[in-house]
Amino acid sequence: MKAITGLTALASVALMVGLSACGVDAPPPPPLPSSSSAVSPLSTQDVALLQQLDTLDQQQGALAALAVAHSNSDVVKAFAATVASDHATNRKAVAQIATSANLKMSTGLNAEDQAHIVAVGRLYGTAYDRVFLREVVSATTPALASALKAAATGAGNGNVKALASDTTTLLQNHTSQARDLMGEHTIRHHRLHVGSHQ
Repeated sequence: MKAITGLTALASVALMVGLSACGVDAPPPPPLPSSSSAVSPLSTQDVALLQQLDTLDQQQGALAALAVAHSNSDVVKAFAATVASDHATNRKAVAQIATSANLKMSTGLNAEDQAHIVAVGRLYGTAYDRVFLREVVSATTPALASALKAAATGAGNGNVKALASDTTTLLQNHTSQARDLMGEHTIRHHRLHVGSHQ
């Protein structure tokens, strides 16, 4: 009986060796962690940029939405529709990153920004067109451009890097189109006082 048991054990070892030679001896290694767990956490600068972009997307979207009833130009209306759509999409990207990091974003514009939208909403025709296009051009402040560049080229959170790059392209396209619609005017960093346009 002991001899039979020994032979059985030797046969088992031989079988295992044979299987090993065929490359099926060991189970596959466990999968690597998902890419989401490997994404760098948000820095203070990332959070500040997300909040700034969320506000910008809301501002530009609200100003553009006025074009339907306040502009007499089909070209401006079409451009405004593009601006509104692009910023709505961009804001969704911001919200997705914020949600993944358990970061709560604002639910609306502050009182000052809301008052500005209301003021622009008192304008019609070419007066509205002029202010709207200037708002689009002046949206990219030097500080925002610098923050976007730092985020896009830095070694931080990959999702924020992609967002910064996409937002930079979006703003550049909008600025270029707005300048074309404005003609040869050059608008620098500017916060337009619209109270005088009644």
